[in-house]
Amino acid sequence: TFNYRYPKTWTQFQNVRLPIYYYQDLGKCIVEILDEISVAESHLLEVACESLLRDYLDIVHQGEKLSKFQDHVDQLASFFCSLDLLVVQNGRTWPLENLARPLVIHSLPAIKSMDSPSLVKLLLNLVEIFGPVHLFLKYSEKNDDKSYVEPYLNVFNSDFVPWCLDGKHITCSSKIDLLLSLIQEECFFDQWCLIIKYIIAKQKRSVDDKISHTNDQFELLTLILQKVRERIAGGKLRNLQRSGSLPEHWRHDLLDSVAVSVFCDLPATDSHVHFLCAALGGSSQDDQVCFLSAEAVCKIRESILKSLASVLTTSTFEWTRSAHFLLLPAEHEHLKLLGEQSLLANFEMAQFAFQVFERSLFALRIHEEDSVFSHILAALFIIEWECSMALTLEEENDLEGHKEEIDAETLLCNSSDDRLGATVHLKANLAEHIHAFRQSLIPSFWNDLRSDTLNRLANILAQSVRYSVFDTRDLGIDRTAALCSEWVVDMLRLVCLDHIKLQSFYDILLSEREDWPLWVKPSLQNGHASVKFQCEPLATEETELKHQRFVAFVDKIVLNLSFGEVILGIPRNQHCTTSSSIDVTSPVSSFSRAWVAAEMICTWKWKGGSAFSTFLPSLVQYMKTESCPEVSIMPFLLDTLLEGALMHESSNWALFNVWHLSDSEIDKIQDRFLRALVALLFTTYTKERIWRESDALALFEKLLGSLFVSSTVNRKCLRTLPFVMSTIIKPLTEKMKSGEASSCTDLMGESILSWLNEAISCLSLSPREVTQQDIEDWMQVVLSCFPLEITGGTAKLVVKFDREISDAETSLLLTLFSRYRAFYASADPSLSSSGTSLSKTAELLGVKLTAVMVGYCCTKLGEDDWCFVFRILRKWIESSVLLVEEMTDGVNDAVINRTSAEDILEKLKLIACTPEELTFTFAESALVTLCCINHVDSLHESQTLQLIRSGEYAESNDKMMENVLRLFLASGVSEAIAGSCSEEASSIIASSRVVYLHFWELVASFIIDASPQIRGCALESVKLWGLSKDSVSGLYSILFSSEPISHLQFAAYSLLMSEPICEVSLVNGENPQESDMDQQSIESTPDSEKALCLRDELSALIEMPTSGLAKTDLIARDRVNVFVAWALLLSHLQRLPLSSTSRALLLSYVQDKISPCILDCIFQHIPLRSGSGGGASASGKKKDAELVPEAKAAAEASKNAIVTCSLLPYVESLWPVGVLEMASLAGSLYGMMIRLLPSYVRTWFTGLRDRSLSSSIESLTRVWCSPPLLLDEFC
Repeated sequence: TFNYRYPKTWTQFQNVRLPIYYYQDLGKCIVEILDEISVAESHLLEVACESLLRDYLDIVHQGEKLSKFQDHVDQLASFFCSLDLLVVQNGRTWPLENLARPLVIHSLPAIKSMDSPSLVKLLLNLVEIFGPVHLFLKYSEKNDDKSYVEPYLNVFNSDFVPWCLDGKHITCSSKIDLLLSLIQEECFFDQWCLIIKYIIAKQKRSVDDKISHTNDQFELLTLILQKVRERIAGGKLRNLQRSGSLPEHWRHDLLDSVAVSVFCDLPATDSHVHFLCAALGGSSQDDQVCFLSAEAVCKIRESILKSLASVLTTSTFEWTRSAHFLLLPAEHEHLKLLGEQSLLANFEMAQFAFQVFERSLFALRIHEEDSVFSHILAALFIIEWECSMALTLEEENDLEGHKEEIDAETLLCNSSDDRLGATVHLKANLAEHIHAFRQSLIPSFWNDLRSDTLNRLANILAQSVRYSVFDTRDLGIDRTAALCSEWVVDMLRLVCLDHIKLQSFYDILLSEREDWPLWVKPSLQNGHASVKFQCEPLATEETELKHQRFVAFVDKIVLNLSFGEVILGIPRNQHCTTSSSIDVTSPVSSFSRAWVAAEMICTWKWKGGSAFSTFLPSLVQYMKTESCPEVSIMPFLLDTLLEGALMHESSNWALFNVWHLSDSEIDKIQDRFLRALVALLFTTYTKERIWRESDALALFEKLLGSLFVSSTVNRKCLRTLPFVMSTIIKPLTEKMKSGEASSCTDLMGESILSWLNEAISCLSLSPREVTQQDIEDWMQVVLSCFPLEITGGTAKLVVKFDREISDAETSLLLTLFSRYRAFYASADPSLSSSGTSLSKTAELLGVKLTAVMVGYCCTKLGEDDWCFVFRILRKWIESSVLLVEEMTDGVNDAVINRTSAEDILEKLKLIACTPEELTFTFAESALVTLCCINHVDSLHESQTLQLIRSGEYAESNDKMMENVLRLFLASGVSEAIAGSCSEEASSIIASSRVVYLHFWELVASFIIDASPQIRGCALESVKLWGLSKDSVSGLYSILFSSEPISHLQFAAYSLLMSEPICEVSLVNGENPQESDMDQQSIESTPDSEKALCLRDELSALIEMPTSGLAKTDLIARDRVNVFVAWALLLSHLQRLPLSSTSRALLLSYVQDKISPCILDCIFQHIPLRSGSGGGASASGKKKDAELVPEAKAAAEASKNAIVTCSLLPYVESLWPVGVLEMASLAGSLYGMMIRLLPSYVRTWFTGLRDRSLSSSIESLTRVWCSPPLLLDEFC
């Protein structure tokens, strides 16, 4: 520095590159020299300091013009640091008086004008070394009278505040550091007030003068607060030990006022966000420095909540209005104000509020005892939910079409395309940020929240979800339910609710209101959970719609979370090992929501689910995994549903197809409580077999206890009893079969005997002496105790008798049957003139009793009994035949006399709806009895059974079989006649069979075993009828029906393949002789005229273009029909003699008219890899291992078809159609083609272009098909 006065020397020295420590050591040397001079030679010190001062002032005044200005300033700062360490800290004052203060006094104007960061930092160093008061006040002495304070404040206010807060960015940070270092403890509050007032006054002038410097002032405040926060957090406030050491010391009313007013200063900018976050702090758990008062923080929280809630006012969904009210219950004027603002303004407010909340979360949470913080958290969830619903709606609807349906007033904005698109974009952007923020919150955040905060949050969210479910109209029920359930799952995954809070959440979520529930309402009786029943609530269409929406939602959350958690309150993944884990006796126990399960089952069906398809499976899954029977829901549900059923009139059990019990049959029960009870019992007892004997005993005892009131029978209980017995008798019977006697089985056995006696006592010899209602009710109870089960596959149905009855029961059954026969005879007008008619229900129960007698007491029946049995069966089978044939006549007449396509469809619909259900019900029971007779006939040998195997009974049996076949053929002919008009007409007739599915399945089961003589008689009967379509056409219509029923299809196939129908089922012709069997006639025909004409039904499928067929699904109906048609063709070819002309004509037809590309379609079902046929290996295990399941099934089928010369097993196993079943049929077809049409297959094979495929097919054929063919050839 001294060399600066000697330019030549300095220039030479400047060119020398010296290390930094050299200059530092040099400075220390100079300091030490000066310090020694100050002691011994004070006048020399003054000279030296004046020289140094001139050099320093020259550097300052030259500024940036000076070469290496920054280096010089750094050296200067280093020199003063050395002075501080070596001199000032030892108590010497000459550096201040001779160097520092003169330097500041003479250079401060230049420093302020140049605004150089380096010089500002130099000044800051001097302040930190010597202190601001001593540095800037020449005669100041800090003493108790604090006389220096006022002049110092004047200097601070006039010289430094305006300059340091001028907002020039290049030196702004350094000047703020300087300004903060000037703050002294004795005048801290005055200085801080001067700073705040100056900035606010400057900000106000900017607004008044319309100068856009407002943001600069917010940035300035932000910077100041950030630096103060750093000093407090880092403990760097050395000059502020008392005042200014804590965040609350820096708080000021003006600062509060500015912070609170930011939410009114729209549009908000990033500067506003940064300022508020700097004032609030709380960016992390450790950041507890907040410069605002508690009152200001509360006001800011309220403003954040209002701003976020403003987004909901822009929504088109009605439920958001209710959610807004939950968040701001007393803000009607605010809502009105928001409605008047633009969409953009509302979203800007919300975006701004969210950014402040996100960055100052932990500061805003400090005073969470009020409700605002929990409401803000809830608002974030709700905003994201509303956005997800809006986006879903936009995906599901065409935007233009949807906008036309929405009222402009509902939108609360301009509904132009651009505006609506912008709204969705703004929502999505905000929701995306909110979602990311929520996901970033770690579990400890939620765990650390106050209990009342979590309760309020859960309460608001539960109610908001309810509003969205009940009030959403724009989305479909199932979509809304799925969406809202996703919200709940996501919320519960994030928000850590303990068991009590979780149950409170579910209680609110599922709580009752006007439109939920409708059937089973919760109540408390003596402090315990109970229910009230709604018999037939007067629900409007709107109420029912809302109820459906909520039921669908409950179903979804049960599926997504679990039955145990939602309904019973058992936390997921918690295994209760003791009964004390859940207090089932508490008024607020898990069973307080068990009514929800009862309500769901009673509701039965809803969009997207049903009791059978979704809800009961959830219950079953819970029951299979529950580990604590103490909290089993079954007793409560059974008791509730039984109590509800006993309050209603039950359906007629006689019409309930308990012998073929299924979901669809239970669906027919009209009373919803009884239907729910039967469904629950059927699912848990019969299908899943997860019942508990204790539950069954409790239910049974309650039924018995309700059966009589004093000595009077409870009619409602009596009519409910058979439905219950029908479902619990089978599992209890199995228990008895295993030899496990129990109190329940013993009680049931005693009760059955009692009920048999009751039924017998009702059947007095005179019908006038007894009420038929009593007969019907008690017979229903008795019959429900002797179950029959119809089992079997496509080809054959059989009847199983599930109970082993005692001798006492047998005796009472025989007595009952005898009494019924007498009663029936006295009421039958053809047998008696008593004038008393038998009700249809009583007569139907008699038919069912007949089936039970044949099933359980066949060896005990006498000739009179068998006579009665056959008489009843003939009557009702003939009645059904008559009914179906009348339908066929009606269809035939309608088609012949049709005037238009619409006219024929209307007539056919009327005909299809005409049949009396009761007639089919009688006939179905009769067919079950006939099936029982055929079954016991093959099992028992007794003198009584010999009666039904010969003579009159055998003829009667044959006649009934013929009638069943006539009934089958008549139905097929009806469909064929209707099909001649259109496929839609055919579908109407076919659909009418589906309604009585079990009846038609029983009909089909008798067809296959009918003798050729019976078939011939039935065919002749239809032929003499003179309809527009013949029997064969009817069989083809059933086989290729648009509403296929597998039992009927296989029966039709079997008839087409059997004598005598097979003689006319292949080619067109009037009779067998004309069709293809008259060998002499064919041989006498010239070769040019010889040609085979397949029936149209068959040729249409055989000749179907394979190009289109190959593109269909592997189990498509057309593909199935073509394969079945080929099975018919090949089976007919197989049965023709080798030398017959008919066989030659059929072979010629196949070779000439049918493309071999059908084999391409066949091999679509046989996935082959290279070498999959096993190569030349003769190892069966190796070749099996190399085939995928479909290919293996096909290979085995091809081999078996060649060996057995039959396709029947693969047609029989085809239904229900599946990929594996089609593969087996395809393989069998290939095997038969190789056997019967080798040249046809060779033609196709030689045309293959895919060498890999041809190699695989060749290998498959060699391994699986060639050996049985060669064996047959050699044999």
